[in-house]
Amino acid sequence: MGKRELMRDRLKTLSDEAYKEFNDRILNAPSMPTLGIRIPKLRELAKEAAKEPEGGWLDEMLRDHGSCVYQEEHMLFGMASGYRKASREEHAAMLDIWVPGVLSWADCDCSTSTYKWMEKDPEFWFSYLEKWLNSSREFELRFGVIALMDHFLNDRYIDEVLRRYADIRSEDYYVRMGIAWGVATAYVKYPEKVLGLLKEKKLDIWTHNKAIQKCRESRRVSAQDKEMLNALKRKQEEEHGNTRI
Repeated sequence: MGKRELMRDRLKTLSDEAYKEFNDRILNAPSMPTLGIRIPKLRELAKEAAKEPEGGWLDEMLRDHGSCVYQEEHMLFGMASGYRKASREEHAAMLDIWVPGVLSWADCDCSTSTYKWMEKDPEFWFSYLEKWLNSSREFELRFGVIALMDHFLNDRYIDEVLRRYADIRSEDYYVRMGIAWGVATAYVKYPEKVLGLLKEKKLDIWTHNKAIQKCRESRRVSAQDKEMLNALKRKQEEEHGNTRI
């Protein structure tokens, strides 16, 4: 039995049927089956897999181009790639394999949060993300959006992050939700810059209003700010120039 089959068996032992039923409802990604594994257990296993010597499970996954049977298996691949110590070129090669296989928001978000090495070499990684930010595929684009939120909301990149968010035009739900989440997260640290984005109406109306909603749901935003943001909500029939948006 190969390392991938052995790991798949280990994953099955971590399955929680009651959690699976709940998770499948919020995941809304039926194209690949799930096992129902809680994230802390998956992270623990990913850290272990990342430390395996050459020729281990992660290397087999890379050689087989990330082929998976279960969503948690793919998430484990993404997390372990994040935890592994490697050069930026090696990490980029891992992402080139992992990102196209992402099928759910949880797979995307839980793995992307582990890529702390992006913050140590931001110029390289900001440039790397461009190809995903220009993708027409929903979860490839969401990966770029979430990576910007997780690793580039700082003084050096905040203006570029907000510009990239404003430039994205997508009808995909999980892309627009990701942008709204990113904008709301940026508001906590850079309220004036985000207010500028909102007042200039640079986002599509749905994403604009969802970003405001997420700001108003945050415990880190004052009651006064929440009222002020509520006044910036836009009506769906609003027109921008001659084009209804």
